[in-house]
Amino acid sequence: MIVAFVQTKGGTGKSTLALNVAYSKYMRKEFPSIALVELDPQGTLRKWWSRREQNAHKKGNIVFHHISSEDKDEILEEIEMLENENELLILDVPGESIGKFHTKFACAVSDLVLIPMRTSTNDEEAFEDNLMPIIKKIIEIDQESRDVFYIVPSFTHPLANKVNVLAYFKEIMPDFVHCLPAVFSFGSVFENFSRGGNNLIEYGESVKANAKLYDQAKKAINEVEAIAKEIIQISSN
Repeated sequence: MIVAFVQTKGGTGKSTLALNVAYSKYMRKEFPSIALVELDPQGTLRKWWSRREQNAHKKGNIVFHHISSEDKDEILEEIEMLENENELLILDVPGESIGKFHTKFACAVSDLVLIPMRTSTNDEEAFEDNLMPIIKKIIEIDQESRDVFYIVPSFTHPLANKVNVLAYFKEIMPDFVHCLPAVFSFGSVFENFSRGGNNLIEYGESVKANAKLYDQAKKAINEVEAIAKEIIQISSN
């Protein structure tokens, strides 16, 4: 199974979600072998993984691969190799306002495409201009892909009503783009959780002595677990 986090706009939480969904308890229990795959030439997750190795974090059932090539055949060959070796691939796709090579590739090969998106006019317009044409073209070619595209409401206000957030996306999205019934809310925890190569669970353990930070971490972890649970539910249907 291939799950891709895709968004041509930067700063919506793709990398944060990709790495933490990979390390979520639900995913690690459901899939014995998981490959976290970064397609971003800048290597944001590659640097994070390097810090994990330097600090001797446990890898568990997760491997990391950075694919920097922009040759479609080379990327496909590496993806197929990883598919043969792992039950789940989670792709972190770079934000691309021009060309959108990796975005098109990920949307075409993935079994589930998750689109982190904020409730803002800017994100709505970026989606309409950049992602919508790609999705429409894929659906024209393969009708079975109609049910693989899901918005993940990201960086929503912590006090926002989830029902209202979901209603917002349902109203603005076409019927072939769904909305995951789980949200990823804004929190200061995301500004520094990954320092030292941590994931959210490890960060939570590191701040247990600070009640405020620990409460924030637990909320963030629970949101990621809810997202992971929905992904598993979708994949089993």
